[in-house]
Amino acid sequence: MTEDSRIRIAQEFFQRYIGGDAARARELLDEDVVYHVPGSHKPAGEYVGVSSVIDHFRDFRALIESPVDVLQWEDWMAGVDYVAGLASIHVQRAGMELNFRMVMVVRVTEEGKIREIEAFNDHQGDFDRLFADQG
Repeated sequence: MTEDSRIRIAQEFFQRYIGGDAARARELLDEDVVYHVPGSHKPAGEYVGVSSVIDHFRDFRALIESPVDVLQWEDWMAGVDYVAGLASIHVQRAGMELNFRMVMVVRVTEEGKIREIEAFNDHQGDFDRLFADQG
């Protein structure tokens, strides 16, 4: 199997972010990065630019009661323009817990910076309810 440098960059980004190291995660983002978060709650939306994306990550981490717990990175896939990671994740908030699977689709520039992140999860309704008071 051939290692794809874009997958390595995406993995490093998520490891830094999930580990709470926003400053080092920031180093891997393109200045024009765009992050799409699905849903009908306050954390949902489109975040454009490094500062906006990092602020979103900090705000999201502040909303949950415990760190994002990646139970398992199940697979990584590389396409022509994008890479994608499939993960099983656990979060807690306001006495509620949610286990879900998420696909993070990432576009990495030729310079090795993340230009776009698109998040998809398999329990969007549950995710929206978890953050219902943040709509």
